[in-house]
Amino acid sequence: MEDYAFLFTDTALIMCCVSMAIVFFVLPLPPYKGLKKYRISLRLLAGAYLVMAVLKSVVMMWNVAVVNLISIETLAIASLQAPLFAFSLVVLINPRFITKRYLCKHLLPTLVFTVLYILVALRCGSPKIFDFIGLKAMALHPSMLVREIFLAYYVFQLIFLSRLFQVQAKKYEDRLDNYFADHLRLYLPGLRYSFYAALLVGVCTLLSCFMFTGIMILIFNVTYTVFYLAFGIYYIQYPHKFENIHQVIYPAPIMAEELPRSNKRFDWEELKSRIIADRYYIVPGINIEQMAQRLKVGRTTLSNFINNEEKMKFNAWIGLLRVEDAKRLLVEYPQCSVAEIAEQVGYSELSNFSRQFKLITSLSPSAWRQEQLKKSDLL
Repeated sequence: MEDYAFLFTDTALIMCCVSMAIVFFVLPLPPYKGLKKYRISLRLLAGAYLVMAVLKSVVMMWNVAVVNLISIETLAIASLQAPLFAFSLVVLINPRFITKRYLCKHLLPTLVFTVLYILVALRCGSPKIFDFIGLKAMALHPSMLVREIFLAYYVFQLIFLSRLFQVQAKKYEDRLDNYFADHLRLYLPGLRYSFYAALLVGVCTLLSCFMFTGIMILIFNVTYTVFYLAFGIYYIQYPHKFENIHQVIYPAPIMAEELPRSNKRFDWEELKSRIIADRYYIVPGINIEQMAQRLKVGRTTLSNFINNEEKMKFNAWIGLLRVEDAKRLLVEYPQCSVAEIAEQVGYSELSNFSRQFKLITSLSPSAWRQEQLKKSDLL
């Protein structure tokens, strides 16, 4: 029964990887120039998926013994795939960051460790380790030393790639905050979850270097299959999101004639007065570029004004203006529902309005209104 379970999970993983690799190769993409790096990353992911499929096929067809703690095969595949998956996600938020040279630099150590191990194994042998007693006894064997150092490097890889992704995600979130009023932050959690899922698989692979039981193999196989399928499905949906976020990833070049003659404070006060008087901030989905066009100033100039004079990002400042406007409407029109007030101040979704309102006032819109009405009754 256990053999059938292994056969089923291995076959499912192979079919999943091959199918998604084919999808990556043939996926039709919109003719956006900015999707060039995404196209390249699709090919890299297809290669990563096919490598996993080939590895599993070899294990199944030739019954390769994988009962080997700190297996060089496991380390080589994991160390190769870790940067490919991490960089494929970074490409979605900062395509300029990942270059061919940068990618090769991170793949080269894996190749060096693999070749070094082959050379050492040919001279000194490749010990098979079935338990921790054997691991302790063979710890200083030349081949095992290479595997142990390789393992330490893989741990470093996971830590480094995690830090790299977090830094790039934070920079991307800052750009969103400084560009969109109703920004696409909902896109970022999905990206984070994908990375955490990839990191979890990386940690599972790390654990598999020290475990070998039938149930653990099945759990790892199911985990890998679910991850490869879910990651692939998520990744191919990116072109639909790119239409909305390409302004942030590929901002338009700033022309010299866009810049105003002066950055004095009274210039900002004038612009701010126009924004508030004309209620530009309530336009649903407005971003800093659209507002700059309405004010006839450069986008960077407007961004600098808000950051320097208001001490906050565009998104936070627009949210503050909307909440202040909503406060007035909640009191002046008690017959209007909170959803109606949210729509009047530029929110297309009540949940976004409530979250922003509570962030600023520490109360929900309904609770804040009730508190204000009680105060009015007491007066």
